[in-house]
Amino acid sequence: MAKRGRLFVLLAATLVAAWLVLWQVGYIALWTVGMASIVNNTQDFTDENSHIVAGEYSVLIDLSDLKSNIGKELLNDGSHQIIVGSVDNTGSRSTGGYRIGFRSKGAYSLSGASLISGAQHDHSDNGFTTTMSAKMIAEYNGNSYECSVMGYGGINFKDGDDFYFYIFPSEAYDSKKVTTEETGVVQLTVSNLYENRWTRQSSS
Repeated sequence: MAKRGRLFVLLAATLVAAWLVLWQVGYIALWTVGMASIVNNTQDFTDENSHIVAGEYSVLIDLSDLKSNIGKELLNDGSHQIIVGSVDNTGSRSTGGYRIGFRSKGAYSLSGASLISGAQHDHSDNGFTTTMSAKMIAEYNGNSYECSVMGYGGINFKDGDDFYFYIFPSEAYDSKKVTTEETGVVQLTVSNLYENRWTRQSSS
């Protein structure tokens, strides 16, 4: 019995030691928190290699069946992906009418992380800040509209974030060119996406 007890204590000590090593290295935080464990570690990682992404990216949205658009890709370069996360209609132009949310997914590991998003996540003297860099144009029934930003989030998912636009501006509804009962297809084109990159700082 005493021998079995000693084996149990030894096993427990080994497991605790292994857990402490994994925690110190960063595996535990990476597994439980994901990308945010890299992003928030301003002591070991820098975002100085982040930059605006060149080009425009488009997706077609069917206004007659909003749920059918969920999962459509705006961007996929093999390492980063932006998909349609939500599309809804408030039913009133005064509350925004048609709205769309994009879900950004990136890559992360112990050596760093990267995320292409509509949002720019920065380390600053005041801490961690997020601003919208992306712009969106809606083309519908021969008209082109500049879309207003609805909002954006921080690194609230293990692999990324989300950002939102109103599909049509209020003047489109005011002029009766667009109603809240559309059944056509609108092309949304997004530019000024931002590649957020967090790389491990040199020890020198």
